[in-house]
Amino acid sequence: MHKVKSLITAILFVSTFAACGIIGSDNPCRKHIKKKDMIDLLTEVFLLEAHINQQQGLTQIRDSVPHLYGGLFQKYGVTADEFEKAFECYMLDRDLMNSVLDEVLSNISIARSKADERKETEDKPGENQ
Repeated sequence: MHKVKSLITAILFVSTFAACGIIGSDNPCRKHIKKKDMIDLLTEVFLLEAHINQQQGLTQIRDSVPHLYGGLFQKYGVTADEFEKAFECYMLDRDLMNSVLDEVLSNISIARSKADERKETEDKPGENQ
């Protein structure tokens, strides 16, 4: 609980500085993870979280989360610490982070549309026989 309060306080602090224009868009932190990789990684993180939250037997799956995230981080060649630092840096630049999140949401929307299309195709009687 204390960790959540600290995180909220940090986010509010960063948001305040960003809103005041103290932190500019020339934020050097984006060098940690390139924008395209951050978009792709966050897309996969959000999709993984959605999948985990939809599963029955959540306790067993939750025990595997570090392993699942480890696979994602390995795929993008970063550690959990590097991802966390990069995420914090992206949060320092409101416009950059908004841009990243807009693209992540677009990617998720596209993935959902494709999944819906596959489901409709599978659900049509007589076409899969």
